[in-house]
Amino acid sequence: MTSLPQEKKSINKSLVCHITLTTLAVIYTAYFAQELILLLVATILISLLLSSGVNALERLYVPRVLGALFLLSCLIVPTSILVIQLEAPITKWTKILPQVSTHISKELDKYQSIIETSDVETEENTQSDNDSWFSWFEEKPKMETSSENKSMIQTQIKESLFSFAGEFMVLAPFALIQLITAIILILFTLVYSPKLFRHYVQLFVEKSKQGNAFKFVQNVQQQLSRYILTVSLINVVLSLLAMILFTIMGLEDALLWGLIVGFVNFIPFIGPAFALSAIALASAVQWGMDIKVLIVVSGVLSLNILESQLITPLVLSKNMRINPFIIIVWLFIIGWLWGLIGLLIAVPLLVCIKLILTLFEQTQPWVKFLET
Repeated sequence: MTSLPQEKKSINKSLVCHITLTTLAVIYTAYFAQELILLLVATILISLLLSSGVNALERLYVPRVLGALFLLSCLIVPTSILVIQLEAPITKWTKILPQVSTHISKELDKYQSIIETSDVETEENTQSDNDSWFSWFEEKPKMETSSENKSMIQTQIKESLFSFAGEFMVLAPFALIQLITAIILILFTLVYSPKLFRHYVQLFVEKSKQGNAFKFVQNVQQQLSRYILTVSLINVVLSLLAMILFTIMGLEDALLWGLIVGFVNFIPFIGPAFALSAIALASAVQWGMDIKVLIVVSGVLSLNILESQLITPLVLSKNMRINPFIIIVWLFIIGWLWGLIGLLIAVPLLVCIKLILTLFEQTQPWVKFLET
């Protein structure tokens, strides 16, 4: 009778060891194969975004190849035009940012020197108070102020900017190759994946279960594509409203800052905070300490609150809601594994995982846990 609890304990220990080793293996693979995994995940998400349109065109007797090419061109051509339009403001801000950083470092050095001089005066006062009758025998220590400490912040900022420029020059050709590869993968996924799946089901799935398999995949595809399309449209509308606000207020490079507001909104909490900081910096550079800075930042903050607290909860269903603490932890993990691109696709990927879990009865506790 005493052997049964011991067997259960050994089984539990072995299960914990298997889960731990599997988790470590998954993290290791996700970290060191991040380029391939990011390429595949981005391809799947964009394919899901365009799949409903390709299916609709196919029902109108448009071949899948032509439908996929048409929708890809509708996505690539506006993006290319935006990149061309953004070339001038991006070049301007790459020249302005070092000047701004130098100005900030000078201001910091000024405050640092003020603090150092105040510290020297307080030390001299305390020393004079503590002098004795024989203090003139003692040598008073000399306070040395090195210029290296004053310029430390400025040097670090300049070095970071130069290293960023160098990394950009090195990674730009590789990013272009990845972009071309992603376009090819998206095209082939849209055109050939439905036929491949049909043949797989017909060859490897029992006839009595083939209908359920088709319905299951169709349901997953519809829910995921609806979520990705909805979130993308919300962020596009947010960008347009931000551009209108910046144009009315007279903020320069309204197109650039409006796109930043919508683009980083894919990253909950962190993205809007970064957008507010960037808009505050841009408006302060243009207007200085003016009331317009407060109006622009308040307008962007109001748009973000309206989107996150009213529009998105109304448009998205309850199945797509996730606990904010889980989102923050997920963002930190994916950001550590995959960097900035990982942060952009982290929440859509998590929602896709949750939508898949909702279709199985065995994973319903995990779905409720993600929603709490």
